[in-house]
Amino acid sequence: MKTFLLSVLAAVVFLIPAHAVAAAKSQAFHEKITSVNAKEHTNTVTEKKTGKSQTFTARHASVTVDKQKHKHLADLRIGMKAKVKHGGKSHLEIVAKTHSANKKRKTAV
Repeated sequence: MKTFLLSVLAAVVFLIPAHAVAAAKSQAFHEKITSVNAKEHTNTVTEKKTGKSQTFTARHASVTVDKQKHKHLADLRIGMKAKVKHGGKSHLEIVAKTHSANKKRKTAV
């Protein structure tokens, strides 16, 4: 019985760090795009609250702009809101949308 409990405990100890690493990798970084360099395949996203910016190399990234898939890195513009996360096969997934100050509001009928 003791050996069974020790083996279960050992399995739990080994699974926790692996799960923590996977959770950290799957977290998304999202805020405003502050620079895009299509020639070098990089873009920089900056968080508004903390001012923290991070540059991503997006050579094999899947880019979605305004709900339109299969776009290119050159379609990203400075000021867009973006969500960058690691997808399958360690590729990046970039989902961006334009921030429109002239949003259409629904009128009461």
